[in-house]
Amino acid sequence: RVLGEEHPDTATSYNNLAYVYASQGEYEKAEVLYEKALGIRERVLGEEHPDTATSYNNLAYVYASQGEYELALSYIIKACKIFINKLGFEHPNTKICRKNMKIVYAKWRPEGNFVQWLEEQMKEIGEN
Repeated sequence: RVLGEEHPDTATSYNNLAYVYASQGEYEKAEVLYEKALGIRERVLGEEHPDTATSYNNLAYVYASQGEYELALSYIIKACKIFINKLGFEHPNTKICRKNMKIVYAKWRPEGNFVQWLEEQMKEIGEN
């Protein structure tokens, strides 16, 4: 145990292995590892760190891939909020997150109004 269980590089290793499982369609295995990475990042880096946001976004991907769109959107919103606040609206990570949000919303509510939904979410975030 050179770096230890609570090291950010350990979280990155969990994240990378989870990505492999997710790309193979083994979402349950990926979810467990993404959650481990998220836990480490929240404890070590904090809940507002961009790497923590990446973990939220990755979990959202797994949930969306399993058809759990509302849960996925809740994680994407967390990720986007962090990316916007820490990296700015035009940062590549923020853009990817916004794109993911739109894709997942379209799967969740194909006939829905994404812009209206997003405005409601932003109001809610502003109130919290």
